[in-house]
Amino acid sequence: MTLRKSALILSFAILAAGCASEETVPKPRVPSEQPTANPSPEAATSVRPEGEPGVNQQGAATLEFYNRIQDYMKIHNEAERDVPSLKRTDDAEEISGREQLLAVAIQTLRANARIGDIFAPEYQPYFIKIVHDDFSQRSAVDRKVIIEELPKNMKVEVNTLYPTTLPLATFPAILLRKLPDLPPELEYRIVGRSLILRDVKANLIVDILRDVVPTIPS
Repeated sequence: MTLRKSALILSFAILAAGCASEETVPKPRVPSEQPTANPSPEAATSVRPEGEPGVNQQGAATLEFYNRIQDYMKIHNEAERDVPSLKRTDDAEEISGREQLLAVAIQTLRANARIGDIFAPEYQPYFIKIVHDDFSQRSAVDRKVIIEELPKNMKVEVNTLYPTTLPLATFPAILLRKLPDLPPELEYRIVGRSLILRDVKANLIVDILRDVVPTIPS
């Protein structure tokens, strides 16, 4: 066999081995699109399997919710600048008076506030899923205790005061950790089957997401 013929045969052998090895390399798996419980705003931008920039729907919805929170906080801060500061932080009457003044100032700045202004429609399905998943993992007794502690027969509306005659029931700690974080001026509350966003300093109902809490079979 000539040297040239041997080199040709060797080249074909190397080429065949290379093709075989390429066929045995596993293809990269497409990452799951199952939404996480509480993505951060930074998760809004993702990378598709082929490397092209894409948008993670839950991340984008979360980012929209945070943007609306920031817009509300601009109003809250503007109202606080127009309200006199507390001279004494241990005077209940003075604290209550400033709370009322702050609430009026925010109500004026948000005169056209509507349901869904803060609870972004894009993120509402995720809020509902988080609450439902949390309740589904609780025992019947635990769910009943939570519901019994919540205010009943209370009509709530956006941009109105949270009634001072009703207790502020403790928000379930495990559920709270699954929801998007809030600035200290705001907090989540549950009233009936509704999820409430409450301004702590103004005792004001900022937004409402109705029919979120699952009903408990009798």
